[in-house]
Amino acid sequence: MPKSPEPGEARASRWEILGSWLRIWTPPRDVAIPPPPWHALAVAVVLLAGAAVAVAVLVAPAIDRTRQQATAMQERERAASARARRARLVVDQRAQHGHASAVARLYAAQRPAASRATLAAHVRASIGRDVRARVAAGDLRGPIGDVRCRYRPRERAVRVHLDCLAVTATVRPGGLRAVQAGHPFVAGGSLRDGRYAWCKANPLPGEGSTGRSVAVALPAACAR
Repeated sequence: MPKSPEPGEARASRWEILGSWLRIWTPPRDVAIPPPPWHALAVAVVLLAGAAVAVAVLVAPAIDRTRQQATAMQERERAASARARRARLVVDQRAQHGHASAVARLYAAQRPAASRATLAAHVRASIGRDVRARVAAGDLRGPIGDVRCRYRPRERAVRVHLDCLAVTATVRPGGLRAVQAGHPFVAGGSLRDGRYAWCKANPLPGEGSTGRSVAVALPAACAR
C-alpha cells in the first residue's frame, strides 16, 4: 500500500509516484510514496466535468453556428457565381438575325436544293463576321479559320436548322482522322422568306468535368 514519507526514507520521483498510484509499479520498501490526493482529484474531476458541460452548452452551439454561417456564405457565393454565369450566357447566346431574299426566290421557283445551299452560304458568312468580331473584342479565342455548317438530317420542311462550327484548330490524334475544334453555333431559318437567326451554342461540359455547370436554353429564333 502507498505510504507517507518518513524520516530517512527516499522520496520517489513524480513518475514513480504516479505509477504506484495507478498500480503499475511497485515501490521498494525504502521509497516513500505519498497517499493519492483524493480531495484534489475529486475537485479536478468536478472542474473538468463543469468545463465539459460549459463546452457542450456554450462553445459547441457557437461552433455549429459558425459552421452554418460559413456554409450559407458558400451557398450564396455559388448562387451569385451561377447567376453571373447565366447572365453571361444569355448575352453570349443572344440571337442575331439576317435576311437572304435570294433564298425565298429560289424556293418559290421550286428549287429547294439551291435555296438550302444559298441559305447555308449566308449563315456561314454571318457567323464568320460575328465570330471574328468577338475574337477581335477579346470575347472568344481565335484565330478563326473556316466556318462549317451542315443541315440537321431529315429536315425537309420550310423551317430548317444548321449546326455550325467556327474552326479554331484541326487535330489529328495519333494519325487518326482529323478532328476540328472551335466555337459551335446554331442557326434556324425559313426557306420561304429567307429570314434566319444564329446563336452561339454553349453545350454543357462532358463527363469528368469539374465544378457546377450552368445551362441556358437557346433563343427560340435559333432552336425552333
